[in-house]
Amino acid sequence: MKTLGHLYMALAALVLALPIVVVCGAALNGGRSMFFPPRDPTLARFGEFFVSEPVWTTALTNSVIVAIGAATLAVLMAWPVAYMLWSTGSKLSKLLAGLGSLPFAVPPIVFGVGLGFFWGFLGGLGDLWAGVVSHAILLMALPLVTISIGLQSIDRSHLDAAATMGATEAIAFRTVVLPQTVPYTISGFFFVLVLSFNEFIVMFFVSASSYATVTLQIFNSLRNGYTPTMAVAAITFIAVSVLVFSAVARWGDLPRLMGADQSRN
Repeated sequence: MKTLGHLYMALAALVLALPIVVVCGAALNGGRSMFFPPRDPTLARFGEFFVSEPVWTTALTNSVIVAIGAATLAVLMAWPVAYMLWSTGSKLSKLLAGLGSLPFAVPPIVFGVGLGFFWGFLGGLGDLWAGVVSHAILLMALPLVTISIGLQSIDRSHLDAAATMGATEAIAFRTVVLPQTVPYTISGFFFVLVLSFNEFIVMFFVSASSYATVTLQIFNSLRNGYTPTMAVAAITFIAVSVLVFSAVARWGDLPRLMGADQSRN
């Protein structure tokens, strides 16, 4: 039975790995069409994507700006809400937490259409900063959850000890609360970063064709057929996802973030 389990896991790993191998091979084609096995293998397409082709380098720069900006803004918006919910549990904090989580539960196309009208009314439609804010609002639920998990893991006796020694609420926050929640804050930042980097639907509506991220540029390039440079973009998405989630697994409390019951340890 154990052998069957190992065979099943090996088969599952093979099924997951094969498409990645095909994409990586397609990125090596020397021409402008994707073939597998690749014809005239070269790394020139990687140079186009990262260095020499303005269309792709600009799209990559936009994706990085939007992803980092959205992740930073989402964390900054989520922190006070999560802290208020943990420290007071008031109706207002629960309402804010619900509102912050709602966009993530709404179908992206509905949210994207709504944001398109919203930014069109305010005059921000087609601006890069509007894309940053849109992704931050859409993905705020992720750091809200991770930070809340981190706050709930704090032993309140530590706060009582700090208060006994004369620490004010601000000092206790800086010396007790903040250090213990840093891994959860970073995890929330990374989750938003990778999802924003890969997101297409909302960005399609709020960009209004004024600029392109990598996902939008892939869509725009489809009219010219499938090209090896698109495969390079796909590899970049995979690499970013692997690096980000590896960082979360290394420096974050991954078992607790995945819902493990820590009380059994």
